[in-house]
Order: sequence, then structure tokens, then C-alpha cells
Amino acid sequence: MSEILTLTDEMNRTLKCELLQEIPLKDKTYGLVLPQGTPVRIMAWTDGGDDDEPTLEDLDDEEIAKILPTARAVLAEQDLKLLDSAFVLVVIGDVPEADEDSDEVYTISEDDEEEEEDYQLVREFFVEERHYAVFSPVDPLFLFVDLTEAPPRMLSPDETKELMPAFEDVLFENADN
Repeated sequence: MSEILTLTDEMNRTLKCELLQEIPLKDKTYGLVLPQGTPVRIMAWTDGGDDDEPTLEDLDDEEIAKILPTARAVLAEQDLKLLDSAFVLVVIGDVPEADEDSDEVYTISEDDEEEEEDYQLVREFFVEERHYAVFSPVDPLFLFVDLTEAPPRMLSPDETKELMPAFEDVLFENADN
């Protein structure tokens, strides 16, 4: 069995992750981890106008906190438990896998990034006449942590981006062995 790490954010929320691989790099040790449970993202549908299709909008922390009780309730109807964990919302339970060609899979791009990711629709709901949707990524969500000191620390997006070429070199080298 692999090691389970607990990451903590500045609000003292936790996220349990499975340590998949240690990555020694220079004088530090990093880790490739996978959250336990299924990471999810809650977004709101917005009106696309007269001719446009509806689009998805990211939510700020305040709006997520406001709708979290309703999201928990609608997911509980599918025997899923929504956790407000550190760094990412996580669902515990069996999230059905969607076929990548399904109408339930949406390609979503980040506002400030060119990369797109596929997400499957888990559940939709309304709060005060606003239409929300819970999505889970089709591909696993891998995270990188600094294991040099205890407790492990989640790398910021900027740190991950800077270190990614070195991480990839080590991971590909280890995959060949």
C-alpha cells in the first residue's frame, strides 16, 4: 500500500492524497500525489445571449460557500459526499465514469491559460434561480508537493510550472527503468 499524505491549506482544511512517487531534485524531495476521492469543480451556467449557447463561469470562494449546502444535498441523492477540502473540492463515493464521446463531457479552458481539460457533468442544480453544475475531470488530477520538510506543502501553480520540465525529466527517466 502506498503512503497517504495530508495536505493543509491556510484555512486549516485538509486534503488526503496518495503519494505516487517521490521526485528527488537538487537538494529537495518533491512528490507526485493523487487526491483521495474524486476532485470536482462547481461552475455556473450563464446566458450566452440571443444566438450564443450558454457558457460556464468559475465561482469565487464566497459564492461556493453560499451554495455548498445545496450542492452537498443534491450529490447526497446519488450517495456522494462533497467535502470542502484543501485546494480542491472532493467527492467521496462512486462517481459514474462518462464516455469521452458522451453529451455529459465538456471541454473547459481556464481563463488565463491556453490548456483545455475535459470534465464530465456529475449533477446540475439551482440556487436562487441560478443554474449550477458539478463537474469532475475526465483525467486524474495529479498534484505536486514539497516533501523536504514536514508537513508536506502543496506547490503553488507558479512553482509547479517552473519545476515541471525537471519533474517530467525525472518521471520519464523512472518510467523507462
